[in-house]
Amino acid sequence: MEVAAIARIVLRVVHALAAVIWLGGGLYYMLAVRPLRRGSGPQALEVAQRAQEGFRRWSMAATALLVGSGVALMFDRLSDGQGTLSYVALLATKVVAGGLALWLAWSVRPRRAGTARSVRWAFGSGWAILVLGTVAYVLGVLLSVLYPPDPGAGFR
Repeated sequence: MEVAAIARIVLRVVHALAAVIWLGGGLYYMLAVRPLRRGSGPQALEVAQRAQEGFRRWSMAATALLVGSGVALMFDRLSDGQGTLSYVALLATKVVAGGLALWLAWSVRPRRAGTARSVRWAFGSGWAILVLGTVAYVLGVLLSVLYPPDPGAGFR
């Protein structure tokens, strides 16, 4: 197996794992940390804030890997000239959904006290971020199933 084929497989695995970490973190936040933030007393809030801070590094790394590997994979797949209109439409929908999820996640990240950003808006956006990220993930799986890659082809 040539180096380019191995690189393509590694990119796909990195992309999928980064998406799982990113979505898993969102699910963890919405189902475990967010309710804890509303918990009883300052101890619950402190634990929730420490959990959020601890995951932030993973989230930032996963986002960078997700975007970087996704761009490389997108250009690789489209460079062969065989991308059908339906493939491009699904890919565009995936990119828009994922881009919106990342933009929302970045725009509602925790701010210092005293900012004008509405806390209620930020918490309400959590489900939208999670849904958009899930749509992007499912579309990625669908693209892989409908248009299976040829790992042995190497980069074009």
